[in-house]
Amino acid sequence: MIETSTGPNRIKGLLPKGTVVAHKTGTSATVNGVTAATNDVGLVTLPNGQHLAIAVFVSDSQATDAIREEVIAIIGEGCMGQMEQMNVK
Repeated sequence: MIETSTGPNRIKGLLPKGTVVAHKTGTSATVNGVTAATNDVGLVTLPNGQHLAIAVFVSDSQATDAIREEVIAIIGEGCMGQMEQMNVK
């Protein structure tokens, strides 16, 4: 899952270049302007070799694909930032 080519703008989207992320994305169909699910679940390898598990599910959204993916990326970036504040490097 490290070589997953889908979802480069999701969990990986705002993480530092070269950060190793093993992840699996998913997206459901959009019906009547509502996308039931856009998600990404993954393990981020931290600089110290530890792992951070992240699961983000955006559901029942009328937002565009780009906005849904940006929400996931922002959450991933925030999780990584929190780990850095806790000095988990």
